[in-house]
Amino acid sequence: MIQKILAWILRRYYVNVNRKANPEAHTQRTHPVNIPSRDDTRKIPARHYSACDEGKPLIVYFHGGGWVIGDLETHDALCAKLNQVTGCAVLAIDYRLAPEHRFPAAFEDALDATIWAAEQLDVLTDASTQLIVAGDSAGGNLAATVSLNLPEIARASLAGQVLIYPVTEYYLSGYQSYIDKGKDYALSKTLMHYFWNTYLGEKFSDLATAESKAKTALPGTYEDLSTMPKTFLSTAENDPLRDEGIAFKDALIKASVATYYQHFTDSEHGFATAPGADPEAVRQIELINEWIATL
Repeated sequence: MIQKILAWILRRYYVNVNRKANPEAHTQRTHPVNIPSRDDTRKIPARHYSACDEGKPLIVYFHGGGWVIGDLETHDALCAKLNQVTGCAVLAIDYRLAPEHRFPAAFEDALDATIWAAEQLDVLTDASTQLIVAGDSAGGNLAATVSLNLPEIARASLAGQVLIYPVTEYYLSGYQSYIDKGKDYALSKTLMHYFWNTYLGEKFSDLATAESKAKTALPGTYEDLSTMPKTFLSTAENDPLRDEGIAFKDALIKASVATYYQHFTDSEHGFATAPGADPEAVRQIELINEWIATL
């Protein structure tokens, strides 16, 4: 009960923060979409930003928020700006959240939505046969785990992935940024622990147990990353997730995955969701646009 009450409070706070950061309404056309899931009785809500240039890939976007908070509204400004700057249609996925729906619910929704999107590219885009999976924080985690687990028939459409300060490993991994940047910023070490424990439904005492029980939540622990697509990966200096993002970037490069990396030296976790207030959020989207042109 306490977890559910805290989640409700954090969700309301997150919505209000993003509204204040993005006061101007966008003009992009959006359409609600209900995506089939592996459960025939349930659909996955999504929002389609449909305006797009001919041949541009579809961006399937997973919002951040520690698998506990965040929704289509908190990331509306980011997705609208992505759509505007890149000329790509964007499909934002409203996956299930913990504690009501614990791991692997979010991952299953992300995977099901991407498989469906790959089958619907002729409807969701203007003559494109490609898609990009993208997300920030926990959404970046979902994008990476989807890339690693897509069936071959859908993988043929996967042109790239955008990982914005992604969660890649369990909090016991021992990265220095959890110590150096674990307090006094929007995302704290304590909050990250809460997100992980709420999402997984238990607190693991060691990394081996976490990996054995929640492998598809931990892309940074995969030994073979060579099947991953071309990658745009960013980190923020003032972020407890900084070092695991850097480590994942290094692992991708070691696996010969073409990787574009951008570090935002004056930013903190969460800046990407405020294109209406933070010039660095806009600059990142412009960099993503330049990267898409290389695919």
